[in-house]
Amino acid sequence: MQNNQKKAMTADLRLPLIVVASFGILLFGCYILLASIDSEREHLVSYGVLLLGMYFILAAYLLTTYLIRHRRITLANEAADYMTTEIGDLFRYMVNIPYAVVDPAGIVKIVSNRLQEILQFSSPICNTRLSEFCQVPIEDLVFYAKNGRSARDEKITDDGVIEQDEHPMFTILDGRRYELRSFEMHSRGKEYYFVIFEDTTELEETKQKLHDEDPVVAYVVIDSLQELTQYVRVNYKTAVNEIEFRLRDWVMGMNGMIREYEREKYLLVFDRKALGTCIEDRFSILDAVRNIQLGDNSFPVTISIGVGAVEGTIEDKTRAAGDALDIALQKGGDQAAVNDGNITIYGGRVNTISGSTTVTSRVNSAYFCKLAKEAGNVLIMGHRNPDYDSIGSCVGLARLAICARGGDASKVRVVVDRTHENFRACFDLLGPAPEYRQLFINGDTAKADSVRSDTLLVLTDVSNPANTESPKLFEKVSSIKVMDGDVEQKVCRVVIVDHHRRPDQMYRKQPLMTYIRPKVSSAGELVSEMIQQSPYYDKLLKEEANLILAGIMLDTKNFTANVTSQTFLAAEYLALKGANLDVVKGLFAEDVEDLRAICEIENRARLYRKKIAITWESMDHAATETDTVNMAKVADRLMNLKGVEASFALLRSDDVVSISARSRNKINVEVIMKHLGGGGHYDMAGARLTGTTLAEACVQLKQAIDDYLEHDYDKGGEDRRPRTPT
Repeated sequence: MQNNQKKAMTADLRLPLIVVASFGILLFGCYILLASIDSEREHLVSYGVLLLGMYFILAAYLLTTYLIRHRRITLANEAADYMTTEIGDLFRYMVNIPYAVVDPAGIVKIVSNRLQEILQFSSPICNTRLSEFCQVPIEDLVFYAKNGRSARDEKITDDGVIEQDEHPMFTILDGRRYELRSFEMHSRGKEYYFVIFEDTTELEETKQKLHDEDPVVAYVVIDSLQELTQYVRVNYKTAVNEIEFRLRDWVMGMNGMIREYEREKYLLVFDRKALGTCIEDRFSILDAVRNIQLGDNSFPVTISIGVGAVEGTIEDKTRAAGDALDIALQKGGDQAAVNDGNITIYGGRVNTISGSTTVTSRVNSAYFCKLAKEAGNVLIMGHRNPDYDSIGSCVGLARLAICARGGDASKVRVVVDRTHENFRACFDLLGPAPEYRQLFINGDTAKADSVRSDTLLVLTDVSNPANTESPKLFEKVSSIKVMDGDVEQKVCRVVIVDHHRRPDQMYRKQPLMTYIRPKVSSAGELVSEMIQQSPYYDKLLKEEANLILAGIMLDTKNFTANVTSQTFLAAEYLALKGANLDVVKGLFAEDVEDLRAICEIENRARLYRKKIAITWESMDHAATETDTVNMAKVADRLMNLKGVEASFALLRSDDVVSISARSRNKINVEVIMKHLGGGGHYDMAGARLTGTTLAEACVQLKQAIDDYLEHDYDKGGEDRRPRTPT
């Protein structure tokens, strides 16, 4: 475009020269023709003079015309250059816009009068480096000028999602914030960049004010207060009033609102600025409530908080607060979960009392049966590398689905790795049952042949889709498209029954049913309760009861961990349905070599800070599932040592170190593992460190333990579990 403008502002001499040359050739041709016609050639001189005169007249006319045009264009260009200079000076001195002209090397050639005042330069011609006063590098300005947008960095998350982070295009000058935009320009054949500094200080202050005043919604519940009053001598109403007083005082201090919408449950509304204060003091209200003295104070009263701080309507914030509260409760209570699109957890110093009710099991059992009956077919899936709890809960839910469909097993399938040794052991127990001859299929078969528009997918003993037997099957079923009027929509025809907390990242679409109770010992306990509370409580086969009991025994370590009265009631029900303890014990027979390996790892155990047991194993081959299971067993066994409050077993394979962590009631190993990029439960967690040695992993682990003991550890020292009154 610039070249075209230059051409339009110049007089082209080529055309007149071509015309003159062509006319001269034509006249010369005419002269030769006349000379050949006139044999006597007495008039050739006259012809030559005439033609030569015509040639000079035309040439003089064309050249004169060109010179006049050239003169007129020259004067116009001079006037334009003068006006451009005047406009440039006017723009630079009169228009109150800060700008600079910068060369590709980042040298500022000239600045506007306004930018000169801001920077206090003595002259608009400065020849200084842009980096001396601007935080935006010249490379980003060049990219913006050539592409019309900011430069971006791309990274791939662990889930395979590509995230883009734009480079900031702002700088701070004289205490004010300026957004930068750049444009290409040329002068005398050289390339420059015209950089505009737009003052956005007031705009950003307004945005910040709107952000600070944006309301957030929070739910607060009192953790298991009714169960607590059974064990300590305190008036229930007095306890509630004391907690409410602390909550109201806390909310009033934030200029917020609090309303009780149900017994021991409260709705809070306050602004984001107040939320920022809560985050800075790590929700000190949790400590304030925990310090309330009830009875003999044998167990602290605690609260759980879910905060919805997402963008959107009040309804969106309310839904986000509910999701956050679910996670806070599923992670053990005594915590605040903030949902701003991602979940951030604060608190979690004590392991709260586990309340239980058969009403929840009955309601979820009835709803599951309804969904299974209405579905075209039912697929039931556990986690990869299935254990007895995963397989047993799958089998139990399959029985419930078959009964709900009137005994028809043709449309119910369990998706599992049929080659896994745990499955083969379980299948040997189920052999005599005719329903199970065609029941089990692998993930590829299910994805290819069993997914329809009305398929119901049931996940059990797993809530994170990435850890299921077939994540692709989950993706396919959760993206089933149905017609809603004239609009095609995706639905998530998924049911989740699990005793692990749900993943911090929300599902893209809400499942049809989510029944997650992290304080329950196992998925088998949940499933046995659902069957027991259904109309089909007497339909469970003894082979199925054996597998479900095996799963409960696995996750409770033979009824020595995470056990409540409900666990024994579930075991009693399974025993009544024919579960045989001797048969189940056969599934847990240990190999001599595994036992020897476990004992060797145990012998390496060392105490750290007098109450932490740490052991390790290093191997020169890829870790097998047996190796991983053995390390988990070692971590469990170390908890039997006197005075040990937490144990950590480290397994190194190549440049990967896996950590299995266990604790009782005083140390939250999940918080420690989160320091190392892992997670889990209050008393059972893990982490995986890559690109590190065993020694480096030990150092990182000890640093995480030190940080926890100094900041988050409950130094009261007493056993926080409630004691049953005699």
